[in-house]
Amino acid sequence: MRCPRCETSLSVIIKGYFQRNNTPAEKRQRFLCKSCKSQFSQTSGSLDEGQKRPDLHHPIFMLLISGVSQRRAAKLCSTTQITVVRKLVRMAKFSQAAHAARLSGMRKSVKTAVFDEMEAFEHSKCKPVAIAVAVEEGSRIILSATAASMPAKGRLAAISRRRYGKRVDHRKHALGMALATISHVAAADLLVKSDQCPRYPKLVRKHLPGAEHKTFKGRRGCVVGQGELKGGGWDPLFSLNHTCAMVRDNVKCLSRRTWCTTKRVDRLQCRLDLYVGAHNVMIDLKHQGRGTQKIWPLGVLAVAPAGAAM
Repeated sequence: MRCPRCETSLSVIIKGYFQRNNTPAEKRQRFLCKSCKSQFSQTSGSLDEGQKRPDLHHPIFMLLISGVSQRRAAKLCSTTQITVVRKLVRMAKFSQAAHAARLSGMRKSVKTAVFDEMEAFEHSKCKPVAIAVAVEEGSRIILSATAASMPAKGRLAAISRRRYGKRVDHRKHALGMALATISHVAAADLLVKSDQCPRYPKLVRKHLPGAEHKTFKGRRGCVVGQGELKGGGWDPLFSLNHTCAMVRDNVKCLSRRTWCTTKRVDRLQCRLDLYVGAHNVMIDLKHQGRGTQKIWPLGVLAVAPAGAAM
C-alpha cells in the first residue's frame, strides 16, 4: 500500500480497521504513514471514499447508461432523486479522468476520425442544445462528446427570443474541444470526415492544420434509426451515425418523442461522460471476444480525477 500524500510505501503500517454504519459486515483496513503521519484506508482516492451508500454506485451506473431516467433509477434503487444526482456527478468526474487516461494511451494511433453535431434541447425546444461528437472510424470509439447551448432556428427562433431572450451560441467552443481531442490522438496521416456544414472547414484548418478533410452530403435519416442512421445505401459516415443513434437510445433525455428532457446542460454533460466510458469499454470487450457483463469492474471509473481528496 502506498501513501497517497507522500507516495511512499516503505513507512506504511496497518492501523486497525473501520466499519460502515449501513453495512456492518464490511470491514475496511486503515493504514498509517509514519513519514507524514497521515492516515488513509483502502477506499482513499477511489469512488467509494466518504460515501454512505457505495452499494448504489453499480446499479445507478448501469441504469443511467441503459436508457433509464434519473427519477426511475431512484425508484428502482429505493433511494431519492438527489442521491441519484449526487452519484451521477461524482461518477462523471471519475469517468472523465478514466477517459483522459485512455486518450493518453491512444496518442498518434487514430488514422481516420469522424465528427458532427447532434441536437437536443433543455426543458423546451425553444432552448436547443448541440452535442459535438467525434468518433474513431472502424472501432467506433468515442473520442469526445461535448454539449453546448445554441440559439433556436427556424420558426422557433422568434418565440425563443421572446420567451427566454437571446441565447448564447457555444457550438464553436464545443466543436473546438472535439477537434482538439482528435489532434491529441491523431496519427501523422490523419483523415477527418464530416458532412458539408459550412462552419466545419475553418475549424478543421485551425485545430487540425495537417489533416485531410473530406466532406459528404448529408441525407435524411431513416425511421428505425430515430433520425441518426441514414437510409438508402452506403453511408460514408456510418461509424458516427450509428454511435449517435446508440447515444440517443441509451441516454434517456436524448430520446426522440420523450417527455424526459434535460433541465441543465452540465447535467447532460455528466450523462454523456458516463455513457462515453461505458461505450468504449463495451467496444474493447467486443474486440476481445468477451461479453459485456463486466463493464463495471474493468476500469470505467477506476481512475481518480485530478484534485480528488485522498
